[in-house]
Amino acid sequence: MKPDIVPYADHVHPRTKVSTKMDILSSANHVHPRTKVSTKMDILSSANHVHPRTKVIHFGCRLNQFETDGIKANLQENSHSLTEDQREANYIVINTCTVTNKADYKNRAAIRRAHKLNPDAKIIVTGCYATTDAEEIRQMPGVYRVVSNDQKHNIANILKNGSITATEEIPNDRFHYSANHHFKSRATLKIQDGCNKSCSYCKIPQARGRGVSRDFDETLNAARELVDSGYGELVLTGINIGWYEANGRTFYKLLETILGLSGNFHVRISSIEPGDVTEQFAAFYTHEKMAKFLHIPVQSGSKFVLRTMRRGYTPQTFMRRIEHVRKICPDIHIGTDVIVGFPSEGEAEFIETLDFCRNADFANIHIFPFSKRRNTPIVDWLERREKMAKDKNAYQEINGNVIRERIGRLIELKNKMAIAYAQRVAGKEFWAIAEHVKNGAVEYLTENYLRGRLDNASFKRGERFRITLPA
Repeated sequence: MKPDIVPYADHVHPRTKVSTKMDILSSANHVHPRTKVSTKMDILSSANHVHPRTKVIHFGCRLNQFETDGIKANLQENSHSLTEDQREANYIVINTCTVTNKADYKNRAAIRRAHKLNPDAKIIVTGCYATTDAEEIRQMPGVYRVVSNDQKHNIANILKNGSITATEEIPNDRFHYSANHHFKSRATLKIQDGCNKSCSYCKIPQARGRGVSRDFDETLNAARELVDSGYGELVLTGINIGWYEANGRTFYKLLETILGLSGNFHVRISSIEPGDVTEQFAAFYTHEKMAKFLHIPVQSGSKFVLRTMRRGYTPQTFMRRIEHVRKICPDIHIGTDVIVGFPSEGEAEFIETLDFCRNADFANIHIFPFSKRRNTPIVDWLERREKMAKDKNAYQEINGNVIRERIGRLIELKNKMAIAYAQRVAGKEFWAIAEHVKNGAVEYLTENYLRGRLDNASFKRGERFRITLPA
């Protein structure tokens, strides 16, 4: 039988195994086991896996700044090591803005630069531009993940262990950010997000959604925690903070309660809409803990332009509202926003804006050239302008050179008013915050938003103190 023949053949002609290189290595390893010696690169690679190095880049408003700080803190709490050098980062998080076309350009430039400096880094893009133009961003080289505004608080979780978690499984909480902003000298507290207005030029409702307010008790506890941590200034921020309403309590009630907390601090209102600057709001400036600062965007001093913008007030009603505040707090710093070159802003309308700003005596003006934003009413109107050409109120775009010339005139006025305000409050006493402390020198920011320097001072970073402004 065949099975008997094979053993016989092996007996007559025994088969000998020829050892291969792998057999010899295996035998050698059995007798003398080999141990891998970790190189510096191995150690760095392992460290990067456990503690990835992450660079966070910020663009935009105070609210976006708060969220950037929260992202940083959340990353640190999840074992990320923050770095300022993009070249050494494993992850680069870019928190974007989309208020103007120039902002969009800066976002794209930052993404391209990050990829050029560090092709191996995984780039995560979040913020307003990431929310409104996600598909465009996904096509850019180096982009690893696009995270919308309502999920940006979960970036640390999304990157955990280098894996992606489906955003649909993560709770949507736009206020869920760590308050451990130990790298800041002033604390920002987000109390509201989103906007229900329909200004004809604005893209922000597309990026932020409808208005939502943070739970009252949660907000109060967060404020108390920040004060107990030693912050001398709390900046209340949101898209429209005057619309705050939670648990049956309004913005006024929240502000009153926070001002009533014990501790050496003051409250700064980041920005508030004109309609919310009532006499009741103005009365808060009698409180010792209310910073003498008000940022209230006017956008234009022309009644016609304001109506076209759908702003909901006139120059006259705006002026009455800031007069309420100045009557109570004469030394207050009042700043504003102005859009230059809005469609159909003729020279007469621009002169109205210049005159209005001069009469309002603003301490500062943020100036923006008009920017066409997709899916906004004014862009739709402009696209139909040829059909409306016979209409004397037809919307016409303003030439770029004209806009730049007008901005130059407004900047000149802005600088004169800023100098006049600083001279008016010179020699007066205000509260201040120590922003930077080094070698006995303190760089400070006053409650009325003026910066200065003290030598041979012993204040701690973030500490609140009284100062007399130099004459």
